[in-house]
Amino acid sequence: MIEFSTALAEGVAKAKEAGEFVKQTGPELGKLDNEEINTEDVKFEEVERYYPPPEITFEQEKMEPIEGNYMNDNIELSEKTAQYGDPEYINEIRDQNEKVGQVLSEYERSLTEDPSDLNFQRVDEKLERYKGTIFEHELKDTLKDKFEVVEDKQRIVETDWGETKPDVIARGAIENMEIGDLEIKKGEDLFIEAKCGGADYIRSEMGHMLRQVEGHEGNSLVVVTKDYFDINPNIRSDFESRLAEKGSHIYVADVYSTDISAGLFSSLRL
Repeated sequence: MIEFSTALAEGVAKAKEAGEFVKQTGPELGKLDNEEINTEDVKFEEVERYYPPPEITFEQEKMEPIEGNYMNDNIELSEKTAQYGDPEYINEIRDQNEKVGQVLSEYERSLTEDPSDLNFQRVDEKLERYKGTIFEHELKDTLKDKFEVVEDKQRIVETDWGETKPDVIARGAIENMEIGDLEIKKGEDLFIEAKCGGADYIRSEMGHMLRQVEGHEGNSLVVVTKDYFDINPNIRSDFESRLAEKGSHIYVADVYSTDISAGLFSSLRL
């Protein structure tokens, strides 16, 4: 067990506030990360065209939904996603997935061998990037009892603009269900594009998500963390209209990306 000093914790907090994250990566960590982290997060021209960067950035309080069917479902999905930041649940995901275990074990080894402020910051940044992978695994785990098969690995789907890989593919609903405003009938499939991150990140990925859902071959759903509510309602409305044009829907998990970040670090076995 490693005990981090108060000074160390304060140093890390200050480094975070200043945005002084370290960009160095060891070869072993990089090798493992490249196997798990979704490298498809490519920015497209549509991002700038549809959602240009705001001229002024305002500090916003957490906003709850005031309209829409963002978090309603009849399969207890909201209650389950509220647990996504629980370190114990994250460790269940880890124990079920060999590659996740390898990645987190390597971070633990790194911190055990070098518990310095610098390495602490570096691992923390790597975990920030990895939380999206954990979010996808949690969604797969949550849905596995609601479908005949939830595919373990991503697969390539051809679209008019190129190739894409749906984050989650669930085959054969075992019962009729409702997720947000999407109705899924027994026997039907579900394709999900998942995004775990702050409001700025989700906003920057909107153009990408509009492309990704074109590769959904069945019921199409975009699942985002609760940070989505921090985006300007007009931008959300426009994005949702464009999703609807492509036959897709939005669902908001009852968890903030910061909850998953904190739970992921707390789950490390140090």
